[in-house]
Amino acid sequence: MRELTFFTTNQTKLAHARYVAEGRQIQIKGFRQRTYHADYVEPRLATRDAILQASYESAKEQLAKAGYSETSHPFILEDTSVRIEALSSLDAEIPGVDVKYWMEDQAFTSLDEKLRNAGNDRRALVRSDILLHVPQSFKSSWGFKGDFVLFTGEQTGRIVEVEHKFSANLVYPWLDNRSFNKWFVPDGAALPLGALSIEVADRLDFRRKSLEQLFDFLEARFYFSVPRTQFELALDRRTNIILCGYTCSGKTTASQHLARGFGYLHIEASDFMHLAYYYRHGYQGPTAIGDFAEMALVEKPTIAAEKIVEYMRLHPESPIVVSGFRSPDEVAYLEGAMKSMGKAFSRRFVRAGEDVRFRRLKGRGRPGDGISLKDFRHRDLQQRRMGLDAIEHAADTLPIGNEQGLEAYLSDINVLAENSQGIDIDVATGLARLDQVTEVGLQEAVLIALLCVWESDEARQFYTTTEIAGLINKALPSVRPKHKDNVSRYFNQNFYAFYEIASTKNGIRTYRLSNTGYGMAIRTLQALLKLR
Repeated sequence: MRELTFFTTNQTKLAHARYVAEGRQIQIKGFRQRTYHADYVEPRLATRDAILQASYESAKEQLAKAGYSETSHPFILEDTSVRIEALSSLDAEIPGVDVKYWMEDQAFTSLDEKLRNAGNDRRALVRSDILLHVPQSFKSSWGFKGDFVLFTGEQTGRIVEVEHKFSANLVYPWLDNRSFNKWFVPDGAALPLGALSIEVADRLDFRRKSLEQLFDFLEARFYFSVPRTQFELALDRRTNIILCGYTCSGKTTASQHLARGFGYLHIEASDFMHLAYYYRHGYQGPTAIGDFAEMALVEKPTIAAEKIVEYMRLHPESPIVVSGFRSPDEVAYLEGAMKSMGKAFSRRFVRAGEDVRFRRLKGRGRPGDGISLKDFRHRDLQQRRMGLDAIEHAADTLPIGNEQGLEAYLSDINVLAENSQGIDIDVATGLARLDQVTEVGLQEAVLIALLCVWESDEARQFYTTTEIAGLINKALPSVRPKHKDNVSRYFNQNFYAFYEIASTKNGIRTYRLSNTGYGMAIRTLQALLKLR
């Protein structure tokens, strides 16, 4: 999958571009993901051409500071502008390219008064301009001589007569109630753009129009490949497992047991839901992850399942255990999408009573677990609304009880592995042999280092990037030392399903393995020491 750098300081624009890119073999990365050492300066100028040119020059300067060459590194930047017909002239658009700052000081009553005083012409046009830098090394193969190419998307519409009250869309945050989207009704719609369903908004989305032109341009020039559906034979023919159940029913315990004992790759659905949240709102967004997940499973039921499928396709040789789905749509999507790889699934629901599960919750001490029984019941109810009850009572779902003790439970889990030969990975013994390893990639090193300090206790420690660099160098003494800056850059470049994130009182981000990360760390240890 090819990468494309997006110069923007706007998390919502970045999420929007990633959304439009879904289904194409291209990954959009914000410039701030690339480096800590350079900031993109967004100029505030009067005209569109001046802003685009100044932004372009600034982006090239920052690209060089970050250590990338403009001769070989494509990038994009975007500018949004608005023309309100009644307030504009042939020579000037109002608010034009200054729309972001104009909105900060604008009240609807004031705007409405201006429009009515000008004859109540409420027509408006919203425009998106995307600039693509064409590196010197691409000009010949792309058949393009200029330094950049522009793609423009426009949408006509009108300003509302009466201000609407609605909440911003947490799943599609560009459909908001803060920007001009809250007052702009696209032609062909009855509501403001920010209040539309995603299906309608996609047809009338000014920025989507320019982004699709960009992606079509790159696809036509083979910058990224066109995905093709084909039948792929999985190397491991064992039945894969989907484990569902309410909080603290025992899904993760079973999944990690299958990872250590039978070579299953464990995937925790909630880690990918967190990933979807981070990509839309950043690390510390405006709402709780549980509320986001509930809305996501209504607005886009396959939001986590799609990313899980992408991840699974990278590991076709592995038997898989997926834990934590809440919606029948997630299960159906996963099962359908993986048929082309010859992967079949056994769907199981882990059952345990409320009292048993609440005791486990109080005992495990995960961040956010310090809740009352009332809150615990609210969490169950929220998961039930997401569709967990429907999964439990589906005809293809088989139950597994987990109230009679760990030994009896894991004995039942062993049966799910179809009596395959257990590999019984002794993690401690494997970690003790790491001095034999002389070469390892940075991600693998991070996973191994955090595996060394893994504890089943959910209160296990989070680590700064400086501490993680130290853990790597201690765990892998025969490998070239990893510098703290390299580790910081790795975490800054992307969000990963492998890690949970927290922060210190000083706002410094800290990390530890997620359940998905634990599964991949076990797999990495096996591969490094050839234990499989």
